[in-house]
Amino acid sequence: MTMQKLLCLFILMLSVCYFAICSDKALLLSHAQETNTKAEYLTLDDAVEIAMNNNPLIKSKKHNIGIYAGRVKQAGLLPNPEIEFFTQETPTNNIGFDQSQNSVALLQKLETGGKRKLRVKAAEKEKKVIEMDLQTTIADITAKVKKSFFNVLTKQEELKFAEETLEIAKSLMSISSQRFEIGDIARIDVLKAEIELSNAKMRVQNAERKYLNSAKMLQTVMGVPDIDLNNLFPISTADTPSLNLDNLNNLLLNNHPALKARKKVVDLSVIKITEAKRMAIPDINATIGYKRLSATDINTIQAGIAFPLPIFNRNQGKIIEARALSHKAKDDVEVVRNQLLLQLSNAFSLYTSTREQVRFFTNTIIPQAEESLKIARQGYKQGEFDYLEVLDAQRTLANTRISYLKILNELFSSITDIEKFVGVKISDIK
Repeated sequence: MTMQKLLCLFILMLSVCYFAICSDKALLLSHAQETNTKAEYLTLDDAVEIAMNNNPLIKSKKHNIGIYAGRVKQAGLLPNPEIEFFTQETPTNNIGFDQSQNSVALLQKLETGGKRKLRVKAAEKEKKVIEMDLQTTIADITAKVKKSFFNVLTKQEELKFAEETLEIAKSLMSISSQRFEIGDIARIDVLKAEIELSNAKMRVQNAERKYLNSAKMLQTVMGVPDIDLNNLFPISTADTPSLNLDNLNNLLLNNHPALKARKKVVDLSVIKITEAKRMAIPDINATIGYKRLSATDINTIQAGIAFPLPIFNRNQGKIIEARALSHKAKDDVEVVRNQLLLQLSNAFSLYTSTREQVRFFTNTIIPQAEESLKIARQGYKQGEFDYLEVLDAQRTLANTRISYLKILNELFSSITDIEKFVGVKISDIK
């Protein structure tokens, strides 16, 4: 092989190695960027998933399902047989089994009237009710997580606005000091600027406190008190669809787990009535045994059945109780149904009003307040306006922003409630 060929081969190997290294480096950078992106933000879906795995109330409800699974198993078990050893007519002068009559018997309780089957069916219905109760709890916790998540975002914005207001107050304080030094304004205007600066600092402190409280609430609902909430992924409420209350009502009646649970209780109450009636049918106690007559040296077989006569106790009281509970269960369905429809109607009303208000604030009120403050600051700097006009414009903007955040929070709260009631994301509602 010539030197030229060796050189070409060496260059080719270097190129391959360089390409491999660059490719690996690109993959590592891509993975690192993906990891950093995941670690940088906590999304709303992430928060809900964390709550599903860590919220103690959900954990407790899940254990309840295990309890009722055990009850279903226990309901299907047969009664244990009994074994009986018996000796009689044993002479007192010759105690032993030689002169006595000895017997051994097996006793088995036989349940009649399909009681065991009904018992299993009732236990399975109870388990279904508990499963629906778990779904109701999951829906409630999900709504709490979403509201708390958005509340943290709102308090972050409120803190940001308070800090911006503080910067404005500092700027106005600086302008007031400069104008006072050149004799353009009186000392009282400087004092007003100092007072407003102090108020702005207190607003920042209050906003920080509210933010910390809201963050602690979210951590508590998620079940992870130490999770970092500094970087929550923003939630947009810009594209909120127009909704129809009748459609929402139909979705609620078909999907809400609390209503399904009440209907399961009605089914269970019907089974309980049948079970109470069947309990009046007496169970049979069957016996089969062996008896040896020692005196005559004879082996015998014994068999028999025993059952109570349903003369006085025919389970009348339990039947009356079961029927009353069945009527109550049907009434409870209507109670829950009416309560849920009322709550959904309130959430829909709040959604409809705040949806329009948010748009009006975004498109009109906030831009006007910002423009008003801008004009007032420029005019004050040039001596066209006095400090009270600037202060009024500044406070108007601050109050406008706070009002906007409050309405925005109410809008998201209504969205969350609607999603909880109908069991569907608002973006998927037709």
